Amino acid sequence: MLIQSRAALFGAALTTLAAAGCGGSDSTSAPAAAAPPPAAGTPAAPSPSSPPTPSPTPLPPPPAPGPTPAPPLAADECPASSGRTLLVGPGKTYTTPSAASAVAQANDRILITPGDYRGDVTTWRAANLVICGDGGRARLFADGKDAQGKGIWVISPDNAATTTIVNVEFHDAKVADQNGAGIRHESGNLVLRNTGFFDNENGILGGSGPVTVTIERSEFARNGFGDGYTHNLYIGDIDKLSVTASWFHEAKIGHNLKSRAKENVIETSYFMDGPTGTSSYLLDFPDGGIVFMRGNLLHKGPKADNTTAIAYGEERNMWPTNTVTMTHNTIVTTLGRGTFISFAGYTQQATLKANLFAGNAALAGGITAPVLKEQSDLMVGEANVPGAADGQFWPLPSIQPQLVLPAPADPAYTADSPQPFVLRALAATPRLIGALQSAP
Repeated sequence: MLIQSRAALFGAALTTLAAAGCGGSDSTSAPAAAAPPPAAGTPAAPSPSSPPTPSPTPLPPPPAPGPTPAPPLAADECPASSGRTLLVGPGKTYTTPSAASAVAQANDRILITPGDYRGDVTTWRAANLVICGDGGRARLFADGKDAQGKGIWVISPDNAATTTIVNVEFHDAKVADQNGAGIRHESGNLVLRNTGFFDNENGILGGSGPVTVTIERSEFARNGFGDGYTHNLYIGDIDKLSVTASWFHEAKIGHNLKSRAKENVIETSYFMDGPTGTSSYLLDFPDGGIVFMRGNLLHKGPKADNTTAIAYGEERNMWPTNTVTMTHNTIVTTLGRGTFISFAGYTQQATLKANLFAGNAALAGGITAPVLKEQSDLMVGEANVPGAADGQFWPLPSIQPQLVLPAPADPAYTADSPQPFVLRALAATPRLIGALQSAP
């Protein structure tokens, strides 16, 4: 049950958006060579101010600063592989990623010199490739080019294969059908680690069949054509989507995350409009399925295109199991109205436990008890989490006593995220309602 009373129900959510179409033929041309890497940086948005402290005891929050860039991510180590190593960059065997993709074989490792690669687009077909910025980010700018009329990179190995992409950014993909993606995922399993998708018509688009997509410590910002059919992340009807320690913000009219996957596991990630973002849903699961969300931090802003924060099952009843489990999430709306979560009538079970909801919105629409089960959720006004629009989700001291749980609500919740991309190990007890277990 809720610890505090709910706000009045706002009404029906806006009609959810249909899937976008696919592109056509190649339009590649000779790409520019990589430029020397400039100073690292990321688009401006939230970054909690002080370093992590392990104490789970509620403490007064530090003064909330204005929105600032998150600290640049250090480069991840490039995974090993059993095949050849192809070196890409100025003075290397292959000057561009597309040159390496033309000769890549199964199990190869492609190491790309950090820097900017402009107008270089390609399709990766070989199985079990590792493609990695070698010691820093390789930044790909479409500059009006596209692979197969679809985006910057098209990933299309056999479904049994896994493509791993590390330390790579994708910028400004645009195509004739207004559906250009940083990555068009057509087949195979896909692993993304320390990647970035900025100002594309879609960040990632696609995926279908018995495959998985895994996203770790990655950023999706300002993607979307602005028509409501394109999104920061749009995953098709795959077996499983897993997202950890990532940051989705300022999708253009579309959703920050849209997934038709059979199973969705979303943990310790940020989904934010901020003061000026215009996204529709922060997360959209239009075909139902299994959804598990833990330790996430969400902000719906005053300029959002839809009043619902999370939508579940708004389009099709596609999967045999349709359940939602949410534990230790913090969801804040500064829109002033709406619904935190909208459920389809075919939802079999929705379990909400130890979540903090802040703002003038109804908790849930579409289902009631006994399908909807709540335990130790807390609803408060948006003023109690005053820094949420700037990524400061630690609540005011006045409500912190209400956050303390008599016993851990989820013993498997072992790390929270005090700022984007960062995981912080938790002490065993006490546990607090919401995502953050101590002051950032």
